[in-house]
Amino acid sequence: MKNGNINMVDLDFEYKLWKNRLSLFIKEIEILKNRNEEVKAETYFTELNEVELMVLDEHIDQLRKLQNRIKVQENEFKFYNKDFPITTDHQYFKDHDELRKKMESISKVHLDRVTDLVKALGI
Repeated sequence: MKNGNINMVDLDFEYKLWKNRLSLFIKEIEILKNRNEEVKAETYFTELNEVELMVLDEHIDQLRKLQNRIKVQENEFKFYNKDFPITTDHQYFKDHDELRKKMESISKVHLDRVTDLVKALGI
């Protein structure tokens, strides 16, 4: 948002950041799952149980769904000029604001889970 004006390019900028962050979150979970496989052979570490692994799989599904929702929103933007100004009452901004809230929520959940799992894997 520049000087109170919201342009499509502003929304697109945030989508790029969010897509990158979601990809990072998915990679972090893959690293944690790989670590879980490594600690199975260790006597001093406890591996993740089935419920914890199911929670991770569900979390990855949620991250991917949000990635897909962002892609859909981006595809809709292709039909508009990037400098097209909108207001906070515009449907695209409302959709964007909803995605922003989901990103904030899922980011917090992710960071909490990763912190817990790092502790659980004895790191």
